[in-house]
Amino acid sequence: MTDQYFYPNIWGRSILTSAEEILGARGINALLNLVGLSDYIGNFPPDDIQKAFPFSHVAKLQQGLYDMYGSKGARVFAIRGGEETFQHSLNKYDKVQKAAQAAMSIGSTETRVKLGLNFFSKFFNAVSDQVVRIDEDDKNWYWIIEHCPMCWERKADEPVCHLGVGVLNAASQWATGGKKFRIQETSCTAMGDEDCIYTISKQFVD
Repeated sequence: MTDQYFYPNIWGRSILTSAEEILGARGINALLNLVGLSDYIGNFPPDDIQKAFPFSHVAKLQQGLYDMYGSKGARVFAIRGGEETFQHSLNKYDKVQKAAQAAMSIGSTETRVKLGLNFFSKFFNAVSDQVVRIDEDDKNWYWIIEHCPMCWERKADEPVCHLGVGVLNAASQWATGGKKFRIQETSCTAMGDEDCIYTISKQFVD
């Protein structure tokens, strides 16, 4: 399939930079060679917001972690990578960070998380081809992704978009001053589900 959906270069660069910090130079080079993306060795995408990093490349990197480290290892590395990616991106989009902080400066923890989820979903939709919408019930919020880059054209019998768990972990803790929430992917396009859905408990973890 021809690539038609893209992340901004900065997010692709952040994913690769985070992987390099976790795996080391040899590890990231081995990963890139494994998934056929050796052109990125010593040549990460530019530090700009042009939408040019294909969803297929995001998915290949996540699949490569699975192939190298197995399901559990891939989950650990991808979650940590998502947390690092969120922080890298937040530093890049300084104006967005300040606007989000202003929007979430008042209210209860639940109110701040809800505002943060809505704010960041609109941000994702504005700067990338990923489509996010938010839903909720009495117990949970739901971060729902259409056109998910993390499992793009992948097939699996379990949820595989762990990078997104890491991003949401970091975002929720940032929005609430360090509070942790139970976050898990409960539907995944790679399993044949219509959308990728992350369930975020409204009860933070003590």
